[in-house]
Amino acid sequence: MSILIAVLVFGLIVFVHELGHFVAAKLSGVTVYRFSIGFGPAIVKKEWKGTLYAIRLLPLGGSVVMKGEFDEEGNEVEDQTGSFQAASLPRRFAISAAGSVMNFLTGLLLIIITLWPAQALPTAQVASLEESFPAGGENGIQEGDELLKINDFHIFLYGDVMTALEYGAGEPYDITVRRDGEKIELKDVELVKQEYSDSQGGTSLRYGMNFVTEKATVGAKLRYSLNNAGSFMQSVTEGLGQIFRGQVKKDDVMGTVGIANEISSRAKTSALDMWYFVAFLSINLSIMNLLPIPGLDGGKILFLLIEAVIRRPVPPKFEGAVQLAGLALIFGLFIFVTYNDIVRLIAG
Repeated sequence: MSILIAVLVFGLIVFVHELGHFVAAKLSGVTVYRFSIGFGPAIVKKEWKGTLYAIRLLPLGGSVVMKGEFDEEGNEVEDQTGSFQAASLPRRFAISAAGSVMNFLTGLLLIIITLWPAQALPTAQVASLEESFPAGGENGIQEGDELLKINDFHIFLYGDVMTALEYGAGEPYDITVRRDGEKIELKDVELVKQEYSDSQGGTSLRYGMNFVTEKATVGAKLRYSLNNAGSFMQSVTEGLGQIFRGQVKKDDVMGTVGIANEISSRAKTSALDMWYFVAFLSINLSIMNLLPIPGLDGGKILFLLIEAVIRRPVPPKFEGAVQLAGLALIFGLFIFVTYNDIVRLIAG
């Protein structure tokens, strides 16, 4: 049952993404030939008002095929009426970005839904400091300070505080706080994780700061949800940065199989936890698809930006060849991470 849930979740994320492209194309007057969820043979298909709608066997992607890309035989169309290329440049930008926008909005909505039962919310405002806290005082962190940034890591949520401190562990921190309405930068702050008494009467490893918890009003939930979406976006960009810096090992990368396994595991324990993870996936996809890589929506947007600069379209054959090469590389990466996922699952 949990595997079926994972498949349906993938289908939902893909559906929302492709729906964004589809709706934007329709609103822009572009003819849509096909709207497909999944790849491979069609399980269900229906043609309606000139568009073929299909659900296909493998729920690992989808497509919206528009006039102005290719016709049914794979040739460039001659009549550009109602085609993607005939649409204005702003409308083509909107069509290309709409899938990512829909994924982001879906992720935000899921955060709000999963957060709604909460009665209280943790904040990044310091409530109190432990007696042996090493970085207090006039030139250090004070009660009432709201942490805004730790080194280069922006603090959207309480959880970002812990993440940022772990990233910079072992070195002095540069911390930006809001104090009495003003931003103050604290340089070379020494913070060390050590044992402090906890609320259960025992001890735990902490940094010596206790944080304010606020009542979960409707306004607080909406504000927290937006900050949570910002935190997710930062996690994605930070992960990409680590990849480019060579700080990520192959076992740290999770592909479709690994994600499906994660969704399945969370579904067994908590529906809210599963949907919170799906919110992260949806926002992750919204960012990843906007990367200026051929084969992704960001690759298409890159060519539109080039067109805006040079004031003429990039030759379709050249763009098609570059996009095809990008898709081949993405497919090769997909095979690699899928193989890696399967090996990791077999190894336990």
